[in-house]
Parts: sequence; structure tokens; C-alpha cells
Amino acid sequence: MADTDAGYRLFVGIDIAADTFTAAWRVSGGEGFPPYTGEQTPTGRAGLQQRLRATGLAPDAALVVLEATGPSWVALALGLHQASYRIAVVNPRQAHHFAKAQLRRAKTDALDARDLAQLAATLQPTPWTPPPAVYHDVRQRLVARDALLAMRTQARNQRHALLQGRSWSKGCAASSTRCSPTWSSGSRVSTRRSPPCSRRVPGRRRWPA
Repeated sequence: MADTDAGYRLFVGIDIAADTFTAAWRVSGGEGFPPYTGEQTPTGRAGLQQRLRATGLAPDAALVVLEATGPSWVALALGLHQASYRIAVVNPRQAHHFAKAQLRRAKTDALDARDLAQLAATLQPTPWTPPPAVYHDVRQRLVARDALLAMRTQARNQRHALLQGRSWSKGCAASSTRCSPTWSSGSRVSTRRSPPCSRRVPGRRRWPA
């Protein structure tokens, strides 16, 4: 639901990636600012807040819209919320349909961020309220658990490949010793074929007399 009476003057859209983010913003009734790309680190997030403050508008007069894609948006949203910015977290499907309505075929992080800023100015979605700290802690633990499960699966696959390689190497070594030259007392080479060490025929000698 739109919050048209909030009196927002700055509309910000942020496209989230795993290691980076791209933000674009525009003043109400004015042109947009050049997009800013930062890293998903405290330094990168602080750089975004510094650029937003440079507009001269108070944080509570800004509406920031970002997508709820994966866990990467949480730290950025919490930091902006603690700095008194109004945060709206939208469904990726809603953002996709809005961008599709703009009849734009190109797709880049900067263009996606501008579409989110336009969505903020047009729809003005209801601000997001962070959940209690306990839910945030549980979410982070679940993300860590998924990462550990992926590492375990990778380690199992590597172990299986290593055991398969050792088995193949042993088979090649055994087959290469089945036929070997033998020196006789007359210094002549005999090409006797010796049976495999693991196969012994009952009742027969291993070497001919």
C-alpha cells in the first residue's frame, strides 16, 4: 500500500548483488543522480550514506526501495534503517513487473537501481519494519548452516573422486606386472607369462618345473 502522505523528497533504489550493490536516487520533481556502486562491506555502506547526506535532505525524507533477494540485503537495510532512512523491501516479482512496464529491454545493475528508484517515487510502498533481533539471529544461523551443508557436499564429492582415482591407479599397476621378462641361466630372456598374483589354481604349481 502506498504511503502518499509521508512527504518524501528523495527516492532511492538499490540493486543488490552478493558482493556489491548499486544505488540510484532522484529528488522529487527533479532529475536523477549518477548511480553509485559499492561493496557489501561497512566501508561501502558508509560510502552510500555519505552520498545520500550530500543531497542536503534529511534521512526521514528519503524512501529507499530494495529487493528481498537472498540474505545480502539485510545488513544494508538494517544500517540504513538505523540511520533513520525509510526502507521498503519489495518482492522481486513486483520489481520485475514494474520494470517490464517501462518497456526497457536492456538490463544492467544501474538500470535496475533506477527502476527501483522510479518504483519508490511512483508507488511509495509501505516502509519496512525490522524483525526482532532473535529472528535476525536465526536467519543468519540458517544461512551459515546452508553454507556448511554445501561445503560438506563438496568435500564428499572430492573424496569420492580421489578414491576412484586411487582404484584406477592400482588396477593399472597390477596389469603392468602380469607379463615380465625372466633371465635364465643361459643369459637368454624368457617371456614366460606369469599368472596374476591374486589368482592361484588349486593343485597346480605356480611356476613350471
